[in-house]
Amino acid sequence: MLIIAGHIRTDPSLVESLAADLRAGRERTRAEDGCLAYNFALDEANEGSVLVYERWRDQTSLDVHLATPEVAELMGGWVEKIEIAVKIYDVSAERDMGV
Repeated sequence: MLIIAGHIRTDPSLVESLAADLRAGRERTRAEDGCLAYNFALDEANEGSVLVYERWRDQTSLDVHLATPEVAELMGGWVEKIEIAVKIYDVSAERDMGV
């Protein structure tokens, strides 16, 4: 499993639009084969920060998602206006917190 987490930053005046654009594809993406979680949240509006959290079954599923026209269209509209500080983590085991 892959976990993708981090922040996407933009000018604070654009952050609401960025968050809305990222959320617009949630239902479509969540229906994709291999998508286990796909979430974006406005983190620090005054700093232009959107929190990213995704989980994917495997790299192949993520690659298929990233190759969709919808992702290309989204990125094409924002690529010049954002800074992406997101990491991909490979997870070999998963367990409950037990709390």
